[in-house]
Amino acid sequence: MVGMRIVRILDANEEVEWPGGTILDDNDDFVVVDLGDDVVFQNADGYVLVQKDYKVDNCVWQVHKTDADPFPSRPHAHCVGGPHRFVGNKLHLGTRQLFAGAKPLDLFLHKKPFTKLIKLIQPKFPSIKLPLES
Repeated sequence: MVGMRIVRILDANEEVEWPGGTILDDNDDFVVVDLGDDVVFQNADGYVLVQKDYKVDNCVWQVHKTDADPFPSRPHAHCVGGPHRFVGNKLHLGTRQLFAGAKPLDLFLHKKPFTKLIKLIQPKFPSIKLPLES
């Protein structure tokens, strides 16, 4: 299995795909994988948490399944990279409007990159129709 590309990893809650991942080592006790560009953390219970970055044009977005903050939409996107003035803002996944915390900005993501972002994140939320109704 070493060197094989990871197509799908199953856990108790969901199926997660890592098309850029590669199996580095495996035996009867464990499998070591490289998940590519995903951000990986481990929680106190030892479960691996994977956070996918979505690069669209010159911005990098993250969308969390279990974000405790429902504002401005559930789900919503966080700008984590790109032009400094946009980093830290949140994106409503229906109206395309940017927010600085709870404050709506008079800025909207252009339709073409918004549509591209929606196509990238839709598989993560199969039970939610994106874009959201406004």
